[in-house]
Amino acid sequence: MVYFIKLAINDLKNIVRDKFLVYALIAFPLMMIIVARIFVHWISEVYAIEGIYPLFFMLLVIMLPMIFGFITAFLIIDERDEHILTVLRVMPISRNSYLLYRMFFMSIFSFITVLLFPALSGLLEETQFSYFQYIPVAVLLTLFTPFSALLVSTFANNKVQAFAIFKIGGTVFLVPLFAFFIADNLKYVFGVIPNFWSFMAMDSIIQEGTLDFVPLIIGFVFHFALLAVLFYKFNNKY
Repeated sequence: MVYFIKLAINDLKNIVRDKFLVYALIAFPLMMIIVARIFVHWISEVYAIEGIYPLFFMLLVIMLPMIFGFITAFLIIDERDEHILTVLRVMPISRNSYLLYRMFFMSIFSFITVLLFPALSGLLEETQFSYFQYIPVAVLLTLFTPFSALLVSTFANNKVQAFAIFKIGGTVFLVPLFAFFIADNLKYVFGVIPNFWSFMAMDSIIQEGTLDFVPLIIGFVFHFALLAVLFYKFNNKY
């Protein structure tokens, strides 16, 4: 436990030393709140977009676990370049324990911001949104942090590639929003993208005030399956 506390303190020091990571950790979530609270509402004074506020909310809220995943990936890539992952083989902490800690550390920040975002965004005030029903979905959204972190750190050999994967992923993971413009079961073609199920579970809360457990359970199973595969590939590669 003491070793994990030391790791957490060291992580915070590394983040503070890197201006980009400070921006990602603090400024980016604040920017999402400003966009939701001010910019989107300002547009609604000119155009009647109130009906798609939930879509704006989903677009912004998925960015939060993604950016925390990106921070995690950068920390892992830094430590990988410094051969810390190799050193772990002779340290009192196991490699798997280290990776689990690394995933969990930023997920705490991710969960807090995802949980608070509905109230801070002001985009769901005129909907049937239920905070109590939202908590399991917030947990599901938080799983996107370790997923995106492992995705980037597994396939990126350096920070340049990490940026490229992050940009591509940032586009791909917004594609499921188009499902809300498809009336029939064709929308489930987007089900191959994991956060589609998070959006579906969230939609039932926003529109009806109740949680649909089917997409929630599928989302959890899908995320954990992907995490297991990425965890295995990362360990084999590095």
